[in-house]
Amino acid sequence: MEYLDGQPLTRVLNRLRGSSELSVGLRLRIVSSVLAGLEHAHELSDLDGRSLGVVHRDVSPHNVFVTYDGQVKLVDFGVAKTLASSHHTRPGALKGKLAYMAPEQLQPEPIDRRADLFAAGVMLWELLSGKRMWQGMSEVQIVTHLSMGLPLPGLPADAGLPADLDAICARALDPDPARRYQTAAEMELDLARVTAAADDSHARQIGKIVALAFATERADRQALIEASARDASPEALPLLESPDVERDSIPPIDVTISASGVATPVFSETALPAPPPPRIWFRRVAAASLVAAGMFLLVRAESARPQPTPGAIPGPAANAPVPPAATPEPAPAAPRPLSAATTERRDEHASARARRHHLRPSPDEDATLPPTIGLDGPTLDDPPVEPTTAGSLPPASR
Repeated sequence: MEYLDGQPLTRVLNRLRGSSELSVGLRLRIVSSVLAGLEHAHELSDLDGRSLGVVHRDVSPHNVFVTYDGQVKLVDFGVAKTLASSHHTRPGALKGKLAYMAPEQLQPEPIDRRADLFAAGVMLWELLSGKRMWQGMSEVQIVTHLSMGLPLPGLPADAGLPADLDAICARALDPDPARRYQTAAEMELDLARVTAAADDSHARQIGKIVALAFATERADRQALIEASARDASPEALPLLESPDVERDSIPPIDVTISASGVATPVFSETALPAPPPPRIWFRRVAAASLVAAGMFLLVRAESARPQPTPGAIPGPAANAPVPPAATPEPAPAAPRPLSAATTERRDEHASARARRHHLRPSPDEDATLPPTIGLDGPTLDDPPVEPTTAGSLPPASR
C-alpha cells in the first residue's frame, strides 16, 4: 500500500480558511487532479477489455488527499460499485455523503459515472465560493430539494470569478444526468482552458503551501517514524540475532577486482564451525523412559488384581444362590456267592469259547466286504451265553 505524506483536503481548507495563499488557480488544479483520477477509475476494464463500470459514489473533500510535494490523490473507494459486484445496496440505505450526492442516487435506478461528476461539481462550487452549498439546511430539506429536481444555486456574483467557471459549475450540477458532463475528461478539459490563464497553478506550489501550513504536524510525524525505525532496527537482521548463529562464526568475504573489471569474491580460510552432532542420546533416553513407563504400568496392574486367600476354594460370589446338597446314593449290595455247579458251568463255557476263537479264520484284508458274521456265530449245540453288560454288543443271530 502506498504511503501518502500529507493532509486531507478538508483539513487544508480549514487551516487556510480566510487566507489568500490558496489561489483560484490552485483550487482549480486540485479539482482537475480529482477529475483525472475519476477518469482513470471510470475507464478500468477487465482482462477481456470489458469496462468494469466503476462508480466511486463518495467523491468529497474528505476523500481527497494532498501530499506535501503537491500531489492530489482520490482515496477511499470503500463504497465504490462495479457492474460485476455481487452485493447491492438494500432499500432505504444510502452510500456516500448526502451533501455531495447526486439526485439519481436517491432513486431506485442504477447509477453510473455521471453521479461522481455531480459530486465533483459540488466540490468545485464550494472551493470557488468558499462556503458549503447546503449550509443551514437539514438533511430532509436536502433530500426534498434533490428529489424534486430543483435547480442548484450558481456561484456568487461578487466573487470576481471568470464567467466560464459559472457555466462549468452549472453544467456539472444539472439535475438531469443527460444534460450533465458525460465523462470526467470532458469536464477536466473545460477546467484546463481556464487554468491555463493562471500563473501559479503548478502542483509544486500546492505542495509548498500545504507543507508550510502543516510544518509542525509534519515534523512530529517524521520524528515518530524515525523513532519507530530505531526501535525496529535490532529486528532487521534476525539471522545475526539468532541464538544459534554467532557473529564470529560467519566467515568474512574479500572481493577483488581484476583488470577486466570483474569482481571475484574470495572466501577466507576460516572454516565454518562443524555442525553439532546428532542428538542420539536424546532418542535413547526417550526410548528408555517409554520402556520404564510400560513396566511400571504392568506392575501396577498386577498389584491391583485381587489375590485369593490361602486355603480358600474359589467358588461363586457370596451373593450367588447355594445349590442344595446332593443326597448320598445307597451303597450297592454285595454279590451273592455262586454255587459249585454254576461255577463249573461257567468255566466250561469259557473253555469252549476259547477253542472256537482259535479255529476262526483270519479276515481277508483284500476283500471289498467284511466276512459274514452269521457263519461264525454260535450253533444250536452251544450252551447259552449270559447277558452282556452295558456298553457291549449283543450276540448276532443266525
